[in-house]
Amino acid sequence: MAGWTPGRLLRGARKHALEAALDAAVVALCYLLVTGVRLGGRIDAPEHTSAVLVALGAGALQVAANIVFDVYWRDWAVAALEDLVAIAKASVVVAAGLLLFNLVTAEHPIPMTAILPGLGLVILAEGAIKIRPRWRQIAGAAFGGTRGKDGAIIVGAGHTGALLARDLSDGSRGTRVICFVDDDPHKHGTYVRGARVEGTVADLPALIARHAPAVVVIAIADPPADLVRRVLEASRNSSVRVRRVGGFRISTADRSPLRPIDIDELLQRDPVRLDSAGTRSFLEGKRVLVTGAAGSIGSVLARRALEVSPAEVALLDQNESGLHDVMAGLPPASPTRLVLGDVRDRMDIARAVALIRPDVVFHAAAYKHVPILESAPLAGIVTNVLGTASAFAAFDDAGVEAVVFVSSDKAVAPSSVLGLTKRFGELLTLAYARATGRRWSVVRFGNVLGSSGSVVPVFTRQIDDGGPVTVTDAAATRYFMTIPEAVGLVIQAASDARPGDLLLLDMGAPVKILDLARQMIWLRGLRTPEDIEIAVTGLRPGEKLHEELWLPSEEPRPTSHPRVLRATGRLEAPPLDDLHAATRRIADAAREGDAARALAELRAVVGAAGRAT
Repeated sequence: MAGWTPGRLLRGARKHALEAALDAAVVALCYLLVTGVRLGGRIDAPEHTSAVLVALGAGALQVAANIVFDVYWRDWAVAALEDLVAIAKASVVVAAGLLLFNLVTAEHPIPMTAILPGLGLVILAEGAIKIRPRWRQIAGAAFGGTRGKDGAIIVGAGHTGALLARDLSDGSRGTRVICFVDDDPHKHGTYVRGARVEGTVADLPALIARHAPAVVVIAIADPPADLVRRVLEASRNSSVRVRRVGGFRISTADRSPLRPIDIDELLQRDPVRLDSAGTRSFLEGKRVLVTGAAGSIGSVLARRALEVSPAEVALLDQNESGLHDVMAGLPPASPTRLVLGDVRDRMDIARAVALIRPDVVFHAAAYKHVPILESAPLAGIVTNVLGTASAFAAFDDAGVEAVVFVSSDKAVAPSSVLGLTKRFGELLTLAYARATGRRWSVVRFGNVLGSSGSVVPVFTRQIDDGGPVTVTDAAATRYFMTIPEAVGLVIQAASDARPGDLLLLDMGAPVKILDLARQMIWLRGLRTPEDIEIAVTGLRPGEKLHEELWLPSEEPRPTSHPRVLRATGRLEAPPLDDLHAATRRIADAAREGDAARALAELRAVVGAAGRAT
């Protein structure tokens, strides 16, 4: 029972006066009808007046009980069981009042045997009156009024599926529920919001052929990627769209809860948990520094590191707005420190490291767009080579025990400026590990979906603009992994790393870029070339047709984690003094603006290391 005030009652009386009068009349009529039936269809004159008066009293009491149980302040257009229970409670109070009246009086204008049937009739009548905003919806469900709407098959007959069916039940969104499918055999043949559970996901092709739905909706919170793939595969040979429930929120109640399947939901694998003893001992209670923390990888690294109870996570980046956005998305009162700094400035990074005194560093700061660095190689060299060298010198001076260099598959047999700079960073990491004996290591992986350097945001924008979607080569392939998976595995790999380790993430099978484009178009409910064209533009400078994750000489072997590999072959790196000398020569060329000489020096170092292995 909600608290109410005289002012609220007065406002309610003005607003619901007609409703209350209707309730009183209906309740009185219900009890008179039941009394008439109980007395064989007639009421003698003296008893007639008494029965009418008592019935009217019951109607007035019903209005009072409705007020007490807030019946008049409910939205009956979206009535639920709780609202009908409120009517039942109010009606029971009235029936109890009639029973008490009969107990204290000699005459029984409304007989004892009429009270219980009257109660049932009142609940039915009151409920029917109150849900009149939904009469059209109920009639449509009973007599096929929603036919002609787009049909939907819902995958998942659980709570989310029931909420979706309820949301679509009035047909106002232009969609009607045809049936459910669910892999739980106990649900088969049951009904959810009036729609039957007709089979499992394996039955989808037959159900799509039989019912010809416009859409198949995955109504499961955080559906596993395997389920998403099975639903998409079952729908592939039809024109049906596949959607998933995006959530039921008050702020979006006026919009459809359905949204397209994202490509990362299709390609993702099981999430990486960070609760192992090795991961906890690596980060728990430690001061952690993430460089490039405003980037797509660095920002998620910071968030995931916080899951393992570090003493502090410091976020370093020269991007002020990006750092602000990352900090705004972190949990309140988390042990974080924002450091606005630039790895390219030796004094800047030295001051930051002296302030933070990190135990563990994830070095993710880098420029990473292949075509841009091909057109502006000095910028890439200054950031990725000289910036990394400055940062590593500061980490070494501070005696940082564990440094993780976040590398790329572009570093394998590099053909681009990005690949050369990343390979130099790998060599420098291995050289420091060999010279100091500290736990410095490299973690190498391929493309991550949704990052600022990924093709996925580009394809998404092109599809939204109506195409064409541009693919560099019809045969080009790339390795892909979701950002959460990649970051979880980076931390997992780093926790298992030994000094001088080169660790490789299992990226699964390479994906053809052309197939990825077609898949993303199809996930939007579109077709190619009918709706969106795909244009092949040719490989850009520095790009390969196929990427590799390791050199033949690196000989990857399993580790304690099934998705992390360790290179066990010859990992020769030039001596640290030689790399420092090469860094000085590259810096001299960069100061003079001589990109060709800086690149030549970089290629000489990387090439010599390649010949050594």
